[in-house]
Amino acid sequence: MKHFLPLLGLLLLGWATCQPVAAQATDTLPGHNRFARLIANSLCTRIQAEGQRQDLEKLTPKQADDLFLRLMMTSMSEHASEFTDLISAGKRRGLSSNKIGHDMGETAVKMLSVDCPGSMKLILRTSSAQKGLGPKGQQSMNNISEEERAVLQPMADSVCVQLSAEDARHPLKAMTVAGRSETMSKIMQTTVIKNMPALMTVYSTEQLGNKESMEAFGIKLATLMMSKCPTYLIMLGEDAKKKR
Repeated sequence: MKHFLPLLGLLLLGWATCQPVAAQATDTLPGHNRFARLIANSLCTRIQAEGQRQDLEKLTPKQADDLFLRLMMTSMSEHASEFTDLISAGKRRGLSSNKIGHDMGETAVKMLSVDCPGSMKLILRTSSAQKGLGPKGQQSMNNISEEERAVLQPMADSVCVQLSAEDARHPLKAMTVAGRSETMSKIMQTTVIKNMPALMTVYSTEQLGNKESMEAFGIKLATLMMSKCPTYLIMLGEDAKKKR
């Protein structure tokens, strides 16, 4: 099960363009990060508002793609003058408008993923995210029954709370890759064991002992964590990428 947490982290890292993820963005072009932050904040507000109007988890990949693009374009137009200034500054440095826009988009999406957990409901529905999970992953993520959700959501919330508390005591970012993996695995395993009676109300003994069933369970749990504490899954994704 634990192997699917870094998988979703990698998926989130590469979601914006389905290309290998660049190193963490630096403000090499003055104003780049500031503008990306404006777009991320605007997107967060718009996605949350959209979530009040419709159930984002029920969107088809095409509907999610179209909605995200529309919200991105609306957010960009809201800050058109700032973007024009950024393009002009980039051109003076020999950068094309396409590269500036692409890099800004990647930075904004990563900021959005980390700082706006609610956006995950839309991001995980996009065609890029669905493709990254593969057929089995898609089936698991998209088929969480109400009975499962009632058991898994409190577990996901608990894991996020425990990770946040551990992060406050011993910053996870400062740990080694092995240290982070051990810490997160321990919290996951402890949570699963503690909630075994509840799990047995939705999964049979045979399912709990079956590798494929537990892989599906891991994807479902990680999916629910995505909307609460994506930062930690992103860390695992970054760690998994380093090992490749």
